[in-house]
Amino acid sequence: MRILPMLAVLLSASCVGVTAQRPVELLATPAGAGSGMYALATGADGRTYLTWLEPVTGGGHALKFSRLDAGAWAPPRQIAQGANWFVNWADHPSLTATRDGRLFVHWLVNTGQKAGAYGYAIRAQSSADGGQTWQTVFEEGTQNVSDYSGFLSFLPTGAGMSAVYLTPLAPDTAATHAAHGGGHAEGHVKTVGIASFAPDGRELARTIVDRDACSCCSTDMADTADGPVAVYRDHEPGEIRDIAIVRRVNGTWTAPTPVHRDGWMIPGCPTNGPAVAAAGKTVVVAWFTAAGGTAKVLAAFSDDAGATFAAPIRVDDGDPVGWAGVTMLDGSRPIVSWLERKGGGGEVRLREVSATSRSEALTVAATSNGRATGIPMIARAGDDLIVAWRDGQVKTARVPWPTPRPRP
Repeated sequence: MRILPMLAVLLSASCVGVTAQRPVELLATPAGAGSGMYALATGADGRTYLTWLEPVTGGGHALKFSRLDAGAWAPPRQIAQGANWFVNWADHPSLTATRDGRLFVHWLVNTGQKAGAYGYAIRAQSSADGGQTWQTVFEEGTQNVSDYSGFLSFLPTGAGMSAVYLTPLAPDTAATHAAHGGGHAEGHVKTVGIASFAPDGRELARTIVDRDACSCCSTDMADTADGPVAVYRDHEPGEIRDIAIVRRVNGTWTAPTPVHRDGWMIPGCPTNGPAVAAAGKTVVVAWFTAAGGTAKVLAAFSDDAGATFAAPIRVDDGDPVGWAGVTMLDGSRPIVSWLERKGGGGEVRLREVSATSRSEALTVAATSNGRATGIPMIARAGDDLIVAWRDGQVKTARVPWPTPRPRP
């Protein structure tokens, strides 16, 4: 069932649309008390999916998902339950679907030999019957002792499914852990890996596309007319951590190139990764930076499938936490989401952008400005935007965003 709209905001679309009312309608959540570690995605089958973790009485967590049907969330289904999972606000499970409806899901499991806070791996499973049964199709990092593999993002493609993820530069086995005095010689240096899967779920290939990336920022992928692209926060000499893109061209992944040279020098991972959306050869990347001591959410556009980008525009309203998301409407209308500080808390906001302009911001929800909110998510469902965040438990809302009518 739906709850009546909680607010309506007049959105002046400036140069990217006409003025229109944007009602924000809270959706009855399918997630239970204490739920979190959520993800939101619209699959290649056109259906929108929400996945999350929630605590289980007696210990451990259950991984669940729901599908949006006729504007409301269907009753949740449980995928798996465990007491040895790695549960973290930033490195969280995700789920999406191929064109024929095959589901892919991933979550994080402790390897059983951890030493310290980490020692966890990626587990991915696939279902051909709508989530009734699942089979493991991919694992990465099962040897990890003090390091970790994670931050995976799926991308449905015409040929099946792809995934980008972070994994250690060097094997983190019990033997190497002991050899380095109970530490890890590479200091949690991360590579960027990309895996591909056949339409029936079989793993086809794994490729390392970058051998030194920022170690705990989320990743993302999009499909263009020229093939898939992946974005992530890179790590360059001098502790420069800007956003990079790799593209698959003629069956081979390109070398990483910067989306924009922010020049953000920061000695540790900011846990604030990029997002990407594409339609045809148009690609938009949204991200957070604090280069020069000024926090910003930026968006940059490409008209050649990510080979080059124009100078970015600023998206935020002056005091962003970051955690950008982006989706594309009608093949040419990017909507960016982010978390903005407001008073002592925060607000989940949306804004339509173009390469040169932006609309007025729409506030979807008031929440905290910290990790308890999780990473706000945005997905397209027809002419609607679905937004997810956390406020004590997973919350979602529907925002109609129809194509503007031509001016008379």
